[in-house]
Order: sequence, then C-alpha cells, then structure tokens
Amino acid sequence: METERLKGIGPWAVFLFYLAVGLEVIIMVTPFTVYFYSLYAPVLNRLEANPSTAWLTAFFLPHISYTGDPILTALAYLGPTLFGVGLVIFFICASQVYSAKLLRRGVVSQGLYAWIRHPQYLGLGVAGLGLLLYWPRFIILVLYLTMLFVYYLLARNEEWRMEKKFGESYQNYKARIGMFLPGEPGGKLFAWLTGGSSRKGWALAGLYLTVLVGGVSLAFGLRSYAAARISAATEKGILAVSLSSLPVGSVRHLLQASLESAELEPLLAKHHQEPGHTLVAYIAPRDYMMQHLIADLGEHEAHHGKTEEGGMMPMLKHLGEMYALKPLRQLRDGRAATERRIIFTEALAADGKKVSPARALDTDVLRYPLFLAELKGTEVSLAMEVPRRHSWGTIPVPAF
Repeated sequence: METERLKGIGPWAVFLFYLAVGLEVIIMVTPFTVYFYSLYAPVLNRLEANPSTAWLTAFFLPHISYTGDPILTALAYLGPTLFGVGLVIFFICASQVYSAKLLRRGVVSQGLYAWIRHPQYLGLGVAGLGLLLYWPRFIILVLYLTMLFVYYLLARNEEWRMEKKFGESYQNYKARIGMFLPGEPGGKLFAWLTGGSSRKGWALAGLYLTVLVGGVSLAFGLRSYAAARISAATEKGILAVSLSSLPVGSVRHLLQASLESAELEPLLAKHHQEPGHTLVAYIAPRDYMMQHLIADLGEHEAHHGKTEEGGMMPMLKHLGEMYALKPLRQLRDGRAATERRIIFTEALAADGKKVSPARALDTDVLRYPLFLAELKGTEVSLAMEVPRRHSWGTIPVPAF
C-alpha cells in the first residue's frame, strides 16, 4: 500500500522539484525568496566557485538583454507561451482523470486521451520546455532532460499498474493509442536504435546520455550565437554591454563620455587602477525593471525617495508583467531612451584571478557590482557606489 502511494506521488514530486528550480525568477518576487535561496543559493554558489562546474549556473540564452535577433526574440516569446499551453493541457487532463476516479468510470479514453496515452506528461514536458526557455540556466536544461526520462519511467510504471487494474480493456487501449505522440514515433525510433535488444535498460541509459550531451552541446551553440549578437564595446579595460542592443558606436560613445566625467573619476580611481583589471559596464534604460539582477539598487532608490511596494496585489502585478515579457519590451523600446543607467561590475574568474575583457562574459567568470552612473543624454547626472551584491545576494546571475 505504501509503495503504491509513493508511486502515485512520484510524478508530482519530480515536477514540483523541477518547478521550484525552474521558477527561480518568479520566486524572486514572492515572500518566499529568503527561504528558497537559503537552500538553493549555496548549491549555485558551490557550482559557480569551481571552474569545472561553473557552466551549470550560466545562462545559454539572453535573459537580461535584448539583441533584436529574430531567432532569439522568438525563443523568448515561445517560453511563456509553451509554459501556459503545457499547464492548460496538464490541468484539463488531470481533471478528466480525477473525475473518472471519483465517478468510477474506468479507463479515461476521451479528449486528448483518445490521441495519446499520457497527455498529462506531455503537458508537463511542454510546460517544462517553456520554463527552460524562460529561465535558461544550463542546470535547468540538465534537470529538464532528466525529467523527461523520469516521466517515461513513471509512465511505464503507471501502465503496468493500469493493466493490473483494468486488464484487457487497458491492453486494447494501449495497443491502439500512442504513448506521448500519435503513432508513437519515439517508440519506433527507440526500437530501431536498439535493434530488438533485450538490454532495454542499458539502451535507455545510453540514449539518456546521448540526449544529455546533445542537448548541452546545442545549448552551448545557442550561447555562442547569442554572445556574438550582444552589442558591446571595449575601452580602457572596460567592456560596455548594451542591454538594449544599441549600435556599437553609440555604446562606445556613451562609455567614453562616462569615463571622461568628473563624477566618475574618483570611483574609477578607487576601483579600476590595477593593470589587467576588467570591468563590465551594463547600459540599460533607467526604468528597466530587471536591473536588480545586476546590482542591489535599494540604497539608490532610497536616495531618490522610492520604496518597494508590499502586499499581494503588487506581487501579482509584477508576476503578470514578467509573464508578459514586459522587461523585454522595455529594452526594445528603451533604445530610444535619453535617460540611461550604467552599472559597473568587476569581472573575476571563479578562483579570484583577473580576466581579460574578451573573457568577461564567459561561463566561468563572476561579475560583482561596484558603482553606477546615471546619464541624461551623454551627461553623467549621478554616480554612486553600490553594495558588492545584487538584490538577491550572491547567486549567479546572467552575463547578458
């Protein structure tokens, strides 16, 4: 009895674990942030501190920047779309299953169940892919691909239990309907690859490793593609990155104008005098809502008399704006802004060594905020130091 109950909660346990990690960006704006990161942050920090595992905490798609590239923009919009569609599929099918249990209708074979045997897992897989595109850490990718194989094993176990319970009726249903897709192309491909081998467990393990390596390789390819489309310029050991994809000439002009200002001179003298020392300067519209991922701006906002709104409604509003990709639109529309903010960060390797500007955005490089400058046009109106952390502590944040 206990074993059966554990098997029943298995799918939910796996999904909730993945959801907790994948919804990191959503949890950030809830009252549970401090509890979530008290458990999750040490894992990320430990991975990031080791050059051999630091890549797991990195992002393979742009998350705090807008490149204007049609492929990357399409992937950004695809994330919340797939997440929403997947959850709708899951909850509709879950309602069918639990209503059938309640009314003792036997095997559910209507709706999506008339096309595939496990539409709930398909919905979770689609939602998981949306989450992955929405919050694209490499560690989320590894967990997502692992989750897909766990769902396959759970589905097989579930079918074994259904055959025991419903006998021939479920066997007939299973013979007619594909597992996850109509026609069961995945099962046919797996049978072709294994050649009828009796060592299906080893074959499945080999397929998992192949998919894992292939998926991670593809993600590194996407990261290289994205990095090549980031608008950036280097001047005096400072890599300036435009989060709004300004022309490179404009990025260089804004950086040079900032470096020549009297307001920044003492901060540069304090933080950027050592030979070989590299800074990464992020240029964003002043109203960009995700700057807190780069630096803790609480002191700066208090300086301007701004306070953070509390309560349920502001939180729900923020969640809605994040789901609707308001930050991406802010960056896209912010290319024409005249008021901008430049956040200067220090780039260091995981072992604390200096890196060149060419390596400042690599997966094994950490970036710590130092100071910021506010610009009206090309004039610096304010410069001030910020804490050596962002608003959620020291968890690894996107490089771009």
